[in-house]
Amino acid sequence: MFRFGPPLEWPGMVRLVLQERRGEQVYNANCLSCHLGPTGGTIADDPPRHNANGHTWHHPDCALRTMVREGSAGIFERSNSAVPMPPFKDLLSLDETEAVLAYIKTMWTPAQRQAQTSFTREMCFAGTAGPAEAGR
Repeated sequence: MFRFGPPLEWPGMVRLVLQERRGEQVYNANCLSCHLGPTGGTIADDPPRHNANGHTWHHPDCALRTMVREGSAGIFERSNSAVPMPPFKDLLSLDETEAVLAYIKTMWTPAQRQAQTSFTREMCFAGTAGPAEAGR
């Protein structure tokens, strides 16, 4: 059974739902054609699926942000047949990037979301987090 929580938590939950919906719109316009949608695929797909069948949840938020902003060139060694991911830093605002990441997380299982949150905490906040990272 779903519990709504105390009214003071609602604004945060509402903000998250609105961010996820915005992220779905941005994802569908910019990412869907290569990465496909919330179902199907395997962990070995290239480009990777961002849903629960893919491996995106294995990466912390800071790495995912870098990949979206900078693209795959110089970040990952890819096979010659793989199409590199272009950078989106000139196409998506930081808010749009965050919205896409919020939407992608809706495609993961609760256990995957929990594991990814742990990876993010361990790898992105290693005592050097700036103000933008500290609130995540």
